[in-house]
Amino acid sequence: MITTIITSFGISDIFSLLTVFLVIYTTRFYYHYFTRHNPLPGPFPLPILGNAHQQIGYGFDDWLLLLHKKYGAMYEIILAGQRLIVLCKPDLIENMNMPSTKTKYPLKPYITEGFVEYGFDGIGLVFNNDHKSWKCNRQFFSQALMTPSFNYEAIEWTNELWNEMESYWNNLGENCELDLIKWMRRFTNETIFSFATGIKNDAVASYYNILVNNNNNEKVNEKLKESNDFVDSVETYIEGVFYFFLFNKFVRHYFPFIRGKTKELLKNRDYLFNKLYTIVKERRIEVENTPLDQPLRHDMLTTYIIANTPRDINATKYADTSPMTDKDIFGNILDIMNGGTDTTANMICFVVYYLEHYPEAKQRMRQEFDKVFGNDLTRPITYKDLDELEYCDAVIKETYRHAPIVFTIGRQNSQNDNIGGYNWPEGTAFQMFVYAMMNDKDYWTEPEKFDPDRFYKVEESDKYLLEKNNVKNAFHMFGGGVRICPGRKLAIIELKCLLTLIYRKYDIELVDKNAPLKYNSYFLNFYVTRK
Repeated sequence: MITTIITSFGISDIFSLLTVFLVIYTTRFYYHYFTRHNPLPGPFPLPILGNAHQQIGYGFDDWLLLLHKKYGAMYEIILAGQRLIVLCKPDLIENMNMPSTKTKYPLKPYITEGFVEYGFDGIGLVFNNDHKSWKCNRQFFSQALMTPSFNYEAIEWTNELWNEMESYWNNLGENCELDLIKWMRRFTNETIFSFATGIKNDAVASYYNILVNNNNNEKVNEKLKESNDFVDSVETYIEGVFYFFLFNKFVRHYFPFIRGKTKELLKNRDYLFNKLYTIVKERRIEVENTPLDQPLRHDMLTTYIIANTPRDINATKYADTSPMTDKDIFGNILDIMNGGTDTTANMICFVVYYLEHYPEAKQRMRQEFDKVFGNDLTRPITYKDLDELEYCDAVIKETYRHAPIVFTIGRQNSQNDNIGGYNWPEGTAFQMFVYAMMNDKDYWTEPEKFDPDRFYKVEESDKYLLEKNNVKNAFHMFGGGVRICPGRKLAIIELKCLLTLIYRKYDIELVDKNAPLKYNSYFLNFYVTRK
């Protein structure tokens, strides 16, 4: 009987059902669209796709900027089925950057099904909207970075890894062409991995091994290949976030080309997650097998494992929480890897690009290096040295204003709030388009000009700070408010150290100085390696 019914159910009937479903879905979609709360200007969406198709052919930052010029300081888009309110003026985000714990914006945007599928399911720090869990994780993270020894350890790591990388450069010969972004990604990956896990993953050595194609020791090369695969996996995972932000589940899994990319990204996700979970589980076994009177490793992973256990010297501070599960620890380590690898590496390359196009700024920065370090090109950098690099700090900030790694920052309100003259209900998803704010002529004189003096000893002169009340919201290098980047201190240490180590000793020459700045704009801005 069932077989007869199915057989009699012809292709035309299936087509009719699909047509009815499509009509119902489209009607429902546009009903919600035209009756939405506080309708704002913005590009007209399509069912299923939203506005994702209109971004094709543009970098994500350029697309948002194009919409800003067309629709003004406050507009809306729909991506992956979620309505996003894009804010492009500093005065619109003042409430979002309040450092007070009473802020109405303690949350990242709603965790979409795409983020959940990709692994951002509310654990760790970045996408954690459970305030109690987030606060505890944030406190652990900040505590590790604020220990008296951390600054010195971070600089020591950087000096040691630099010496290793420089030895590889010397082996490659003088006047060699270096693909800087590839070296920097491995450098920052190894640095952040050491900080997070206490393990040296030989990311720099693995890249050198690829270049020289050294096959003399198969066992060594197997280890280095595994390291290189891990670095590539982290990079692929970070770039893949954009697909799960831009497209909904139906598009990701059923549209041609996108479907294939989704499968590749999920396969890479599984590989990366398995590697990190294995590291967590092996370290937990190591901790459990270490007697209480014996010291443990000093790294973030070990700190998380012993939290709220008899080995936790800070246990009284977290008496209301339980020991962290493997999943909790994994989420935090994943965030650390994602947040500390490509961000810093790409930023270094952007700085190099601008310095090579503005030789006066490069010369002033080098003069500062000479003043601080003298003629000794081999003297290790100290934390005190970094405090004195004020012009170098200004160069970094001005570069970021022109080429921000994170050009849009998401927030979600936990209470009703008035933004731009509209009352927004709890749970509204906002995107602070900081790239537009950092190039707004109402807040910056000649914003198209590269001038580090905007940030150099600004307490002595505010010739560029036209709107004193809002300038704090016109520049965003690490976000703001209670969700400000907790790793900003480590990032600045790495950036200043690397620029010093590169420019006090080497002459940099771009392969094609006349070529425009090339980068891919996804969820972050990625410097494009030369071909």
